[in-house]
Amino acid sequence: MPAIDVHVHPSTRGLDSDACAYFKRDLNEVPRTEEKFAELFARHEVKALLIGWHPSTVKEGTRNSNDHVLDLVTGYPHAFAGVLASLDVGRENPDRLAEQAGALLRNPKVKGFKFHPPDQGFYPNDKKYYSLWEILASGDKPVMFHVGFTVLGANSEGGKGIGLDYGRPIHLDMLARDFPRMKIIAAHPGWPWQEELIGVVTHKKNIYVDTSGYLAEQLPELFQSAIRGRLQDKALFGTDFPYVDLVRALESFDKLGLKDTVKEKILISNAARLFGL
Repeated sequence: MPAIDVHVHPSTRGLDSDACAYFKRDLNEVPRTEEKFAELFARHEVKALLIGWHPSTVKEGTRNSNDHVLDLVTGYPHAFAGVLASLDVGRENPDRLAEQAGALLRNPKVKGFKFHPPDQGFYPNDKKYYSLWEILASGDKPVMFHVGFTVLGANSEGGKGIGLDYGRPIHLDMLARDFPRMKIIAAHPGWPWQEELIGVVTHKKNIYVDTSGYLAEQLPELFQSAIRGRLQDKALFGTDFPYVDLVRALESFDKLGLKDTVKEKILISNAARLFGL
């Protein structure tokens, strides 16, 4: 069955060594050229949304950027459905952020935005960012926030300065309350706060969640139960490629034993509706 993968990092730039080690990824199996990267997704009939954010933990090589993923979408539209753009929250001048957000919203290839609060060092519900969220909410494009554990800095001294608390799912609750028109996506099942995540997604109509960072059988049991049932219209297929292998993720999802109607929603129609694809 074809799919839309809402959580893809370009394997052409910005790979994090700690993340690769955590997922036991053999870099020889990861397509590093643009052509091979696109060919993998096209061959498996998966349309990917490409993330423009660059991890602060990656100091070497060419940086990933919004421009890079926009170029990939332009060059390989058969494989890539659009871009989740990034903004350097916490470092850029607020006026500059607003200017960048406005320009990105006007680009039809930008289907949404992606933020990583633990790595970028901010709380989504901090009111000093509300002027930015007002702009993004007015653009009617989904905004994704990393939640839960992050492999960035995993098993390193001090976690390379990354604080997990920024990624608590509860911080999205007040944001969703204050911006009911903002379509919010919680990236990942939120472990070790999966119960908190399910509560927030269940309570707030404008919050969705993706399955990225896990093979299907590795998803917390409570999360599996939720996406089979009351959250089946709010769950989105995501891999976190290249850290999670695309083929293994698809095969794993097939083994989850979902009803065909539920499987189709999570793999395709929920994302198509949310992103206007």
